[in-house]
Amino acid sequence: MPDLVIRDVAVLDCTGREPSGRHDVTVSEGRITSILAAGGAQVAQGTPTIDGQGTTVMPGLTDAHVHFALLGDHGDHGNEPWISHVLRVARYIEGALDEGFTTVRDAGGLEPVWAKVVAEGTIRGPRILPSGSVLSQTGGHGDQRLSHEAVHAQAVIPGLVAGAEIVDGADEVRRATREQLRRGATQVKLLASGGIASPTDPFDSVQFSLAEIAAAVEVARGWDTYVLAHCHTSPAIDVALEAGVRSIEHASLLTEETAARMAERGAFMVPTLQTLEMLAAHPERWKLAPEKVARLGEVADACRESVRLADAAGVRIASGSDVVGPWQGRRGEEVRIKAGLIGAHKAIISATRTNAELFRLDAEIGTVEEGKVADLILVDGEPLDRVELLADPECIPIVIKAGAVVMDRAGRAAGRSTATVVGQ
Repeated sequence: MPDLVIRDVAVLDCTGREPSGRHDVTVSEGRITSILAAGGAQVAQGTPTIDGQGTTVMPGLTDAHVHFALLGDHGDHGNEPWISHVLRVARYIEGALDEGFTTVRDAGGLEPVWAKVVAEGTIRGPRILPSGSVLSQTGGHGDQRLSHEAVHAQAVIPGLVAGAEIVDGADEVRRATREQLRRGATQVKLLASGGIASPTDPFDSVQFSLAEIAAAVEVARGWDTYVLAHCHTSPAIDVALEAGVRSIEHASLLTEETAARMAERGAFMVPTLQTLEMLAAHPERWKLAPEKVARLGEVADACRESVRLADAAGVRIASGSDVVGPWQGRRGEEVRIKAGLIGAHKAIISATRTNAELFRLDAEIGTVEEGKVADLILVDGEPLDRVELLADPECIPIVIKAGAVVMDRAGRAAGRSTATVVGQ
């Protein structure tokens, strides 16, 4: 008999099929066991039951580009006492779960031990795939020194905080990649182009050589994992693709030729539209120089066009919010913004099935199908018609992670599931 039943609910399964009719969804031992016509589930008295009337059940949302530990006003770790840092990171992790995100990939800065803390149940949170410390070249996007500073003082405290590793040359990249994997990273992040918020590097600079990036890819493949690369421009993306990078972050200024190359090589694109909108709306938060503020508007416009271009080329478009600083939250805005470019269904699939494929977890999560891990959310209404529902946590009354009700905002559950949380 099931551990949990969701009754009379619309199902958006994120396989690409359109929803049809009302259903009962049953869960046992942390997995989806059946999807039946409404009223078809036979359950024992006392089985925990959720009334799904007026709601849609869909896979838990996922985010391929979070930075839970980057709390400072400049998108860095900040300078508050470490005890305050830890408490705030925990709050952001728990908040992401309550927004409906059941799996996330931290794209750098989060010490990998946080993933274990969540998996062990010490704190509530989504399943976390940590990247550990980002790798940056000297003077690159991860080198936060001002031009007059000589000493790189960003903290790397194993077990607490994963500051950027400044590395130059293939051998240093190789060593640093091995170190991140040793500490528990599930994939490795390189900064392969300039950025908007970094203090000294030009936005359109190409960072790391082909040999340096290839060294990281070689080590990652030896551990049966992959490299993600921060790349805003096509020249940087081209180098990363040639080196074998699997996941291209941002891809803000994409050409047709590079988009075709990404599609041909099966690389994923993780546009980060939400953070660009936030930067453009509030540049004062990051105290950006006037020339960077001027460039920001151009980049935000170009990124939207890059998403359309990538979609037309057949690139696998994933989903990542990239929100940093003390303004973290409402990560579902990324899906809403992307829906305006490629349509609601594709945008939702980017944050469910496609991200699961990127994470290499598509056999387990990302769709509502029998046998899959029961990472599910209930949405008040129909997100295909009103995708903005996913941007408002108040419209997500229930979150289920691996069969366990982990958030019940509206008291819909008649009982609580006792299913064991499945690890990543």
